[in-house]
Formats: sequence, C-alpha cells, structure tokens
Amino acid sequence: MNRRSCMAAARRALVILLGALLVLSAAGCGKDEPEPAQINTGATFRVAMTEAPDSLNPFVATSQAAEEFFLLAYDSLWRTDAAGVPSGCLAEDWSQSSDQLTWTIRLRRDVSFSDGTALTAEDVRFTFEHMRSSPLYGPCLDGVSGITCPDKYTVVITTQQVKGDMLYCTVPILPRAVWDEYRNDVTAFDNATLIGSGPFVLSQEPTGPQEQQWTFLARENYFGGSPRIGQVQFVYYGTESGAGRAVSTGEADAALGMTDVQMTTLEGVPGVQLIRAYLPGSQVWAVAFNTRSTFFQQDGSRQLVENCADRERMLNLSSGQSSMAGTVWASPGASFHYQVPNPRGYDPSAAIAGLNALGYSDVDADGNLEFIGNREDLVLRLYTSAMDDWSSTAASVLVEDLQAIGVQVSWRTTEGSVMQVCGPKDDWDMCMLSWRGSVNAVTSARRFCPGPDSLTGWTSDSYTQVYQQLCQCEDPERVNALAGQLQQLVYDDCPYLVLGYCSDIQAIRSDRWTGYEQVMEATGGLFGTGSAELYMDVEPLTEAEE
Repeated sequence: MNRRSCMAAARRALVILLGALLVLSAAGCGKDEPEPAQINTGATFRVAMTEAPDSLNPFVATSQAAEEFFLLAYDSLWRTDAAGVPSGCLAEDWSQSSDQLTWTIRLRRDVSFSDGTALTAEDVRFTFEHMRSSPLYGPCLDGVSGITCPDKYTVVITTQQVKGDMLYCTVPILPRAVWDEYRNDVTAFDNATLIGSGPFVLSQEPTGPQEQQWTFLARENYFGGSPRIGQVQFVYYGTESGAGRAVSTGEADAALGMTDVQMTTLEGVPGVQLIRAYLPGSQVWAVAFNTRSTFFQQDGSRQLVENCADRERMLNLSSGQSSMAGTVWASPGASFHYQVPNPRGYDPSAAIAGLNALGYSDVDADGNLEFIGNREDLVLRLYTSAMDDWSSTAASVLVEDLQAIGVQVSWRTTEGSVMQVCGPKDDWDMCMLSWRGSVNAVTSARRFCPGPDSLTGWTSDSYTQVYQQLCQCEDPERVNALAGQLQQLVYDDCPYLVLGYCSDIQAIRSDRWTGYEQVMEATGGLFGTGSAELYMDVEPLTEAEE
C-alpha cells in the first residue's frame, strides 16, 4: 500500500472513530433534522504559527490565533468576506421595523452543531445574552437591549437606537446545551472541544505535543458547502525563524506572523509566495497622552511631542521594514482608513518654538527647559510595558529626541500592561501601547470615545456627536466618511500619537496550493482577514496545474 493509500485509510478510520464519539444523530435526514458532522477525507493544509491561542473560550480569548480558530469552528448570524462585505450566514433573511429599532431574523433550518444537535433561536439568545463580557465580541453588541425567540427559528433583537453596524456583529453562536451549566460563569469553561456549527471540527485525536498542534477536520455536510481540503493543521513553532524554516523545507504549507528576517531568507525559495499584509486587525502602535496632567492640558502641547517623534527611525530600529509610519487610529487594511491631508512630521525646531511660546525656556543655561513662571524643569513621565518588544526601542528614540531639545523624561517600564499603572489619574504623562483594529468601524471608533474616565481623559463634543451618527449609519460610503471625520478629530487634538502600523508577513507554498488568490487580492493577506474563505477555498494543485 503506498503512502497516499495509507493516509486515505487512516482518514477513513478517523471518520468511523469520530462518528462513534459523536452524540446520536437526529432521527431523520430531512431539512429540519440535521445530521452530526461528517468528515471530509481530503488533503491536509499545515499552517506554521508564531502565536498560540491564549484561550479556546471566546468569552476570555483576545489573541488573533484564537479568533482564527473560532472562524473555523463557529458560525455567526452574518459573516464578512475577505473584502469586509457582510452577508447572511446563519441568518437566512432579516427585516427591520419602521423605526429601525427591531430586527427580526429568520434562521436557516438545516444547521447542526458538530455533536449533531440542531442550532435554534435559543442558542442565539443564550450567546447574545452572555457574550457582552467578551473582549473580542462584546463591543459589537453595544446598543442591543433585548432578544426574544418567538419560535424555534426566529430571533427578534431590539436596540436602544438605530444600530447601523448590526450586520458586522460576527459573534460566534454557541450551543446552549454545552454551555448552559456554566451560565453563571462562562469564563470557567475550557471549551476544549470547540463544538460549533462551523465548517471545521477540532479533532480530539492526539496529533502532536499538547498545546502545540491543533487539527481541524473539514465537515463534508457543512450547510455552506464542504471545504475543498480534509483538514487544517496549525502548528505552533514559537519563533518566527522556526515557522519560516518549516515553510522553506516544505514541513509547513503556510506561515503567518513572521518578520523581515524571514521575508529576506524566504525570498527566492522556489515555490514560496510571500505576502506583506496590512489587515483591518493589524496592530497600531501609539503613544497615549494624559490630558489631565499639567503639561498636556495646554493647547498644542501634545502636537509638540509629535514634532519630536522620529517615526521612521523608531520603526526601522524596532521592526525593520515590517511596519510603516502612521497617522490615524484605523489600520490601512480597513476600508474606512483615512488619509490625513498635510500630516505633521518630525520637526524639532517647531517643537522648540512651540515650547518657548508656552513659556518654557532654558533659563539657567543647563541644557534643560524650565517653566519661566516657577523655574521648574520640564519633566515628562513615560511608561512602557516589558510585554511590548517594540515599545522599548521606540521609547528610547523618543526620549533621546526630547532630551535633545531640553525636555527631560522619567521613563519607567512595567512588567504588565501599561493600563495597569496608567488610567484615569494624573500621575503619568505618556504611555506607549498598541491596539488591533476591526472590519467594524463602530467598534474600532469606540476605543477612542472621549470622556473624563477614558485612558487619556480627552473630551470632545464633536467626536461624541459624529460617533453617534456612525453608530446609526448603515450606508457603507457614509460609514467610511464618518469614520474619516473621527480619525481627523483624534489626529487634530492628538490625545493619541499614532507611530506606525505593523504588517503581518505571511507565506504560502504556491507550488502546492491554489484557490486562495481572490482572498489575497481582496485584502493583501491570507490569514487574519476575519473570514474563513481561505480555509474553505484552498485546494491542492493538480499535476496538470503544476
């Protein structure tokens, strides 16, 4: 028996084993009586990862790796494609009331979870009622005030105001029967089996070292069509060099989360296609200013620090060519990313002139600026986190440039998140932090909503008014325009100084696989697009195509 025959026999055995382990299927095979998962026995697509999922519980997880797993195992009412365009998934059709505050959603009747139980409206209700606490999915439920289930396949959602981003609520729908015993503390469940209605099922067979390898088996009877492969196998390599080497040698078929070093070493390797992706969820690196502090309460003070921020030098030293200088809070991979006209740049002389205008001068000729009124040195308190590799290098450049014009900096590094030491108080001036974006403009803009209890303490009636319009807007072009206004407002007042956008360098063995081109062209990336399209569409090259 050849190797391919052995693999096919092994997969058939796995199908039989999984069938025995699944809960008994529904009595019939009619439209309203879904079957348990039937496993596709096609090819294996092996992905090298540099980040392991922080949790398999969607109420706890925050990592991009976990979010990618949830895309495979679960479905949502609506899904977005690789271009960020929403369409119905579990929702077969939907309508709104005349005041647009009530959504009536009719579910598909041919959907089952991987344990064979039918997905119903009660599963949607349970999920929505509990998912508000999720750091990944909770923000998109803002404005939802109630949910009822008139019948088994109808969900009625009411909102406090018009909710323009409803179709972007890609909350993974969980099986109530599995989660119900944890309803008082949904964070306590390890969710190791990932029972969902999605196109793939997490295998419980040992396929590698514990917590280092995860195998997702394709569902042949998935209502959205069977994936073209048999399984996706994620392998955690821990280092970018290990992931890059795995692709280079053919041990892996694809890799994500690599750096410029791997970009250089993999260039020219036969059969390897490299992609530098800026995705909606790409990381944004920034400095937050505390507008409660004495110095940063002054008009124009924050922009003066920007005049001392040599972004290009910071990014070259901290990330090589895997990032680009930034201006606004939205990643360039988002459809609503805004291009600032005439952005401010690195200009130390402008910073000195501005500081002089605010009353700061080197009165005693010691090389440090003092406030003329009380002769006290200008000292800014900066915090960075040891968890953010990039921030220490970026901070050293900023500190050097500020000190060059006479501004002293008290720089402290915390072991945990800067959010643990910085917040609604006035004992800090600056902190370096990062965030991930979203295809949903509302949830992205929400992070910067002003208020005295926000991180920066920045207030802006204009931002609040435009944000309320954005929350209620359903027209895509108008959404992008409103999101652009919000980005311009933050840029002008500068409660956050955006330093750069981090790209996601990915690779795939183009000599083995096809079917992914449309995904790459749509977003610039294969993985991390917020879509399961790649995993559904990728397929082995035939001998003729090779």
